[in-house]
Amino acid sequence: MAKQTQLSHLILYVVISYSILWALFSIGKLFEIPFTYDPRQLGGLLVLIGVPAALIAATTSLLITNGKYGLHHLIKRSLSWRFNIIWYIAAILTPLVIAAASTLTAVLISEAELPNNWFSPSMPLGFMIFFLVYNGLGEEIGWRGFALPELQNRLGSLGGSLVVGTLWALWHLPLFFAPGSSQYGDSLILYIYLLTCWTIVMALFIYKAQGSVLPAILLHESANFFAFAINYRKQYIFLFWGIAAFIAIIFLPRPLIKFGNNSKSIT
Repeated sequence: MAKQTQLSHLILYVVISYSILWALFSIGKLFEIPFTYDPRQLGGLLVLIGVPAALIAATTSLLITNGKYGLHHLIKRSLSWRFNIIWYIAAILTPLVIAAASTLTAVLISEAELPNNWFSPSMPLGFMIFFLVYNGLGEEIGWRGFALPELQNRLGSLGGSLVVGTLWALWHLPLFFAPGSSQYGDSLILYIYLLTCWTIVMALFIYKAQGSVLPAILLHESANFFAFAINYRKQYIFLFWGIAAFIAIIFLPRPLIKFGNNSKSIT
């Protein structure tokens, strides 16, 4: 019964989180509301409602299946801050190192020129800071705090990371059809690859932080900061995130791949 309950609240989580985003996308399409990150416009309001879909889904599924205790445990573990400071630093600096490596490689191999204007935020700086914090809490407590441990217990530290990375990437699918979004016009296959690499690296940091998702939030929003505000050469970004994921796999807890459930949490 316990296994069925855990599986049921995981399925419920995925259904709710996907449904929220698809419902908002459908409203935007039906009423021809342009996608925007500007909260003063209706499209921006839809974005702000959609960002915490994963947190809403995790909260709802836990309250239904585990009650307030399950939700309290999730929040307490996810936001625990007492772990080695090196994992805070690593989470913040990893996207910086990868962006720098991609730019340097592009300059040395492809003879690309360095950007003239490094800092060019795509939204007002104050709102961008708010959005990064809001987005980190809204996505990471759900995907990495709730879904990742569940799937790692069933599929192994790497197997669970691969599934979460794929589910997380496909959760963004409506944005690939929304002109103005960061994903519009991108390759879905490369996007799944990228977010799966992120998830693998996040999984290692979460493991080292005893289950806290704070390193995942910092890595996610550090990477988003570069996407929203920094001009750098991206030709080799997929290569270096792949290298980072490969290194992370070496240090992930064993088993990497398994089948079945284990009541003992990997994180």
